[in-house]
Amino acid sequence: MKHEKIKNIILIFFLIIFISTIVEKTFQNDTFFTLALGEDILENGINTQEKLVWHENLNFINPRWAFDVLIAEIYNHFNFTGIYIFVIIVACVQMLLYYHIVNKILKNNFISFLYTILITYLMRFEFCARGQLISFLIFLIEFYSIEQVLKTDKKIYYVILAILPFILINVHLSVYLFYFLMFVPYIIEFVLAKQKIIDFKDSKFIVEKNNILKLIIFIIIAIIAPFFTPEKIEPYLYMFKTFGGVGSKFISEVQPLTIENLVVEITMLSLVVAILGFTKTKAKITDCLFILGFLFLSMLIARSHFFFALISTICIIRIVGDFLKDYNVKLSFENKKYNVISILLIFTLIISNIIYSFSYNYKNDYVDEKSYPTLASEYILKNIDTSKMKIYNHFNFGSYLEFKGIKTFLDSRAEVFTQSFNKDCTILEDWYEIICGNIDYKEIFEKYGITHAILYKTELISLYIDDDPNWNKIYEDDYFVIYEHIN
Repeated sequence: MKHEKIKNIILIFFLIIFISTIVEKTFQNDTFFTLALGEDILENGINTQEKLVWHENLNFINPRWAFDVLIAEIYNHFNFTGIYIFVIIVACVQMLLYYHIVNKILKNNFISFLYTILITYLMRFEFCARGQLISFLIFLIEFYSIEQVLKTDKKIYYVILAILPFILINVHLSVYLFYFLMFVPYIIEFVLAKQKIIDFKDSKFIVEKNNILKLIIFIIIAIIAPFFTPEKIEPYLYMFKTFGGVGSKFISEVQPLTIENLVVEITMLSLVVAILGFTKTKAKITDCLFILGFLFLSMLIARSHFFFALISTICIIRIVGDFLKDYNVKLSFENKKYNVISILLIFTLIISNIIYSFSYNYKNDYVDEKSYPTLASEYILKNIDTSKMKIYNHFNFGSYLEFKGIKTFLDSRAEVFTQSFNKDCTILEDWYEIICGNIDYKEIFEKYGITHAILYKTELISLYIDDDPNWNKIYEDDYFVIYEHIN
């Protein structure tokens, strides 16, 4: 017993190191508008209309206000390093919980460790200073708590399920509808068991007679939770407003995944099909619904891939665990020599990855100067009267300009700049038409009264403005260029 505890501590230590090094040091663009919004809320309050862009009469909501404030406070006290460490801590908590859940299923800490390493790698792009950092941890806690409520009568899980919707609604309301989705498989299972719609007596699927009444109260709490937040009804509308539109043409995480991008998911699904189709092993109907449901959603929208990686993979490992139990399969070599060799090879690969990830992060900065106009923004602040400036900028780095205190044409909150959120607003569409070369930039610049433009040097539009006598190039570095309109 003592030996097992020591081994488990060692595995957890390596898991923490692996997670800590796989978290990318360089920030994504959403982190910068998160900082800008957080500072704005701290200074002016949540009910004050924020002014990060120079457009007038745009309506904004605060879908992540609590997370924005938290990140801003961390930055104010600990700078970028504090944010980076915070992301690492949350990532570790999430994946250690995942390891705990898998280990309870397999009762084999080494295989659980390897499986968690794999899923951590699949989840690596989720570990960033965005609202999803907290929301995916919440969904994992929700999934685990629901199962514990149905299996046990521990009051702690009742308390957790009562609190979670209030946290989620304030840190990432745009994914709030997924909170209800986590209850759906259990509701379907209850209906199938209660109404006996299908005879599962001799089938491969196990339908448990769960006490769904235990969950009804938590569903009701989740329904009314939004009305105790600043945005009220918005959580029920937000996802539908953002689905489709021009943003889906170039934002990868809201685009559907292709078959090539679903290799891991399809491989795991094939394993489940093989087990259920050719062995005596059975599967819980809820597990099958989680697997198929999130696989289908991943095919519709890439962001759902994280739900599959975090939730469906637990259901898959439960089916695999039942298969191993049914056939008394031991996950180790009887020859201790082969065991030692295998473990050494595996840890060599893991440690190599840790060293590579650490060296990659060590040489990188928090802000990528190739992607964000670090020097150009300093030039603007020192040499241009920003109160009279109407600057045109790229979608990718508008957030960084806002972080530096420069009002922008648009930022990566794509949905704000569409008609779904602001009637007759075509800002995002106009920007997209320009970068695609589908419309003359002069027409759009005149429409909005653009006085300055900050561009990537490689942008197509910069080639045209270079030859335009009405525009003067006032700044240039290795990656960015600034133009000023000649009045």
